[in-house]
Amino acid sequence: MLSFRDIIGHKSIIEHLQQGVQTGQIGHAYIFEGDDGIGKRLTARTLAAVMQCREGGAEPCGRCISCLQMESGNQPDVIYVTHEKSVIGVDDIRTQLCTPMEIKPYAGPYKIFIVDEAERMNEQAQNALLKTLEEPPEYGMILLLTNNRNAFLPTILSRAVLLSFLPVAEQELVPFLMERAQIPDYRARLAAALAGGSPGQALSIASSEDFRKRKDNAVSIMQALPDMSDERMALTAKSLAGSKEELDGILELMLVWIRDLLLVKAAGRKATPMFSQEEATLQAQAERISYEGIKGLQRELRLFEEKRRANVTAEPAVWLMLLHMKDCFR
Repeated sequence: MLSFRDIIGHKSIIEHLQQGVQTGQIGHAYIFEGDDGIGKRLTARTLAAVMQCREGGAEPCGRCISCLQMESGNQPDVIYVTHEKSVIGVDDIRTQLCTPMEIKPYAGPYKIFIVDEAERMNEQAQNALLKTLEEPPEYGMILLLTNNRNAFLPTILSRAVLLSFLPVAEQELVPFLMERAQIPDYRARLAAALAGGSPGQALSIASSEDFRKRKDNAVSIMQALPDMSDERMALTAKSLAGSKEELDGILELMLVWIRDLLLVKAAGRKATPMFSQEEATLQAQAERISYEGIKGLQRELRLFEEKRRANVTAEPAVWLMLLHMKDCFR
């Protein structure tokens, strides 16, 4: 069932919305800004459920007809604005929001419109929406979900309450993955480190079979790196250069390994590395490499990224990166 208690992070936003519901000071229009998977849509759905709930509390009751309809996606007074093209056009906004807004709610006290990817609205669509925002009916509410507030006209921004969804701390993401998604500790911590503070991204990473394969590949490379043969280095460079997505994922994991190496170098047996199952290898590498060597590993990854942005051919650039990273252990 939908509940504010199930939203990871964003406590100040949730408190603000619940207080508004309880005091009757809720706004007619909100902009929820944040990265994909951060929790904007879940918060919007939960707010809509609270607004329509027959019990009138600060949480959806989960029992009334409205709450049950919200769970099934069939609440007639909560409308999700959709679009088939890459932009949300003026016809989409007029037919799915402006015109329906003029009709009173069927059953609930409010009529709530949720516009996901609202940054895709073109200027004509925003101008059409603006007329509704200027004189909304008492029962009307509009929730604009976006990852880029700068895509909106200043007049739209001035007529909506902006709530920024910030990245969720790793210490909140890890128990979320372990307790609710039944993700093992080892994978949960790695996924949380790579998710950029997004619960949705963390769950997607942790549940992905591709992620498991990339993690195994990255571990294999970093374990072998100090003594990697020329032949394996060439094969690894060719393999990694074959897929940009694969390369991006493995580079991220290699960076986590290097951070673990620095942690183990500094804290020894007291360290709790992300790659906990490879702690013995990390301890052995930490004894072989200096702090300057670890800085060198980080520097080589940064230099490689600069070369990629300059459109250097990937395979020889990967090979050179691995060669220089191997030298950092000497």
